[in-house]
Amino acid sequence: MNSKKAQIQMMETIAVLFIFFILVVMGFVFYAKVLKGNLEQQKEEAIQLNAIEVAQRASSLPELQCSEDNIVSDNCIDVLKLEAASEIMQQNDVYYYDRLLFSRITVNEIYPDSNEWALYSRPLDEFSNKITTNIPISLFNPIENKNAFGIMNVELFLK
Repeated sequence: MNSKKAQIQMMETIAVLFIFFILVVMGFVFYAKVLKGNLEQQKEEAIQLNAIEVAQRASSLPELQCSEDNIVSDNCIDVLKLEAASEIMQQNDVYYYDRLLFSRITVNEIYPDSNEWALYSRPLDEFSNKITTNIPISLFNPIENKNAFGIMNVELFLK
């Protein structure tokens, strides 16, 4: 009689331990999924921050900025400098790679005319992600002393 009672208590203990370990495993699975989701979210945020950083570098290149008496205007690109810089940057894309990575940068004049300048182009042939950032800018023509409205398109390619 005592051995049957001991066997029943042993089976109860094994059942409780089995349920406990199942709950522990389910907890680990839930924790792993939450952790994976957080890591993916942090990775996406890092990619977005990288794209914004490249866009800021592109919009604040000293080769393009408008200046008068050594005073730099924010969000302004000199059209004459833009035309010269687009040729120079395409010839020296290895030098600009450190700042602009694998990206394509174009400047579009929207108003009053319609022009487009290809500033930098070093895209990846095979990429997993492409992030496009549009920056509104003022285009200053120093010959005519007129401003135009434009957009700088920065496309960042990621492996």
